Amino acid sequence: MTLSIETAGDREGVLIKISDTGIGIQEKERMKVFDRFFQAETAAAVLNQGSGIGLSITKEFVSLHGGTIDVQSIEGKGSAFIIHLPLRKIEDDFVLEEDAVIQIADETGEADQDLSSPSSPATLPVVLLVEDNEDFRFYLKENLKTAYRVIEAANGKEGWQKVLAAHPQVVISDISMPYLNGIDLCGKIKSDKRTCHIPVLLLTALSAEEEQVQGLKIGADDYMTKPCNFSILDLKIRNLLALNERLKATYSKQIKVAAPEVKVESDGEKLLNKVIRYIDENLTNPQLSVEILAKELGMSRGSLYTKMLELTGETPVEFIRSVKLDRAAVLLEKSDMNVAQVSYSVGFATPNYFARSFRNRFNMQPSEYISLKRNSEKK
Repeated sequence: MTLSIETAGDREGVLIKISDTGIGIQEKERMKVFDRFFQAETAAAVLNQGSGIGLSITKEFVSLHGGTIDVQSIEGKGSAFIIHLPLRKIEDDFVLEEDAVIQIADETGEADQDLSSPSSPATLPVVLLVEDNEDFRFYLKENLKTAYRVIEAANGKEGWQKVLAAHPQVVISDISMPYLNGIDLCGKIKSDKRTCHIPVLLLTALSAEEEQVQGLKIGADDYMTKPCNFSILDLKIRNLLALNERLKATYSKQIKVAAPEVKVESDGEKLLNKVIRYIDENLTNPQLSVEILAKELGMSRGSLYTKMLELTGETPVEFIRSVKLDRAAVLLEKSDMNVAQVSYSVGFATPNYFARSFRNRFNMQPSEYISLKRNSEKK
């Protein structure tokens, strides 16, 4: 393989030429090589046949720089890829962009507003992408990152560690991977109480029905073959997220803020009542933790985790936060306290963290909740 870089002659810019002496490309397939997922038919003995993504991504990068890419090939003798990148005066472009920003600032008084206050990725659903093919993983991440917070893993073993650490809302996993394949990873996720509620979508380049059946038997929630249509993949992810939210709403125990004393009919309800009472007694304490709660109840942290998940559908940390947020909702509606005062009253260390947590639970900011509830009461 050879690489040459030279000026473009009569065209302003630079030419980058990469050539090889390989098997070449058939003329009928020459211009298809830049199509996403296109793979020419080659002999089985040819190694590293790829996934049909690399050249497509290369073309996109070249286009972003205002350039072009072309291929010349002779079957049986080799191929050459020629990239033309135009040269521009960076200084002039920069001055123009700066002038434009100043002009916008003069007209609106809000220069760089979008840059200074970007939307926080903390509110996006977390998707774990487990894929050993770096090109395909990059392609999926680039398409998903606008709607989801994407975490990556290069194999099943790393994927399992990140499932435990990040607790994602959806796992998208390839099947054929080193160390731990996708089916075994799915089995570990679905057999562990800490992770069994997380939806798993399996991807594979193989279309064998046996493999699909095996994946679905182990507990996979959905299945797609590669190359996959991104629009369909996005819809499948959204459907899995929506289904999980409906299941939570249906089966999780609803916490009543002003709960009167109730008749305890089981050990589980008795435990739950003790937990709620202790949280209420320590509501303003920002240091309240699962360890402290477990010690108060005379239980190990692991036993408390399992029992709370069974009774409420939430981990102890999530349940404590839910109680605090429900108490906060009542204070926002009924009291004259502002958002910061309410956040400290229910034991949140900072108003910002309180606002993010409140939005995740009630789908609106605390200030919006105040406006909605208090204005409704006045009417």
